Amino acid sequence: MNVITRYLIREHHIPLTATIIREFSQHLETSLHQQYMIPLSYLNIYRTRKESKLMKSIQHRLQKGNYILRETDKSGIFHIGNSVDYEKKAEAYRQKTGAYIE
Repeated sequence: MNVITRYLIREHHIPLTATIIREFSQHLETSLHQQYMIPLSYLNIYRTRKESKLMKSIQHRLQKGNYILRETDKSGIFHIGNSVDYEKKAEAYRQKTGAYIE
């Protein structure tokens, strides 16, 4: 916590004897300990590994098949399509609307 304490003293002119530095240091240490030092449950570890394998599998298949994964609209729905098809659709849209013409 020495780096943080020195930063608070140097940049924000907080005196070293201020209780806010001690409280902040204790709160930060407690938060970091709770987030990173407490072991995960078996179910969380299992779920994390399963989701990681699934994500790697999806990424590999998308790259292998030259596909693109895109969000359709603001609704959050995803669509998988061929990259060549996306380029054709984008070019047709630019031609139809006259967008991006200088």
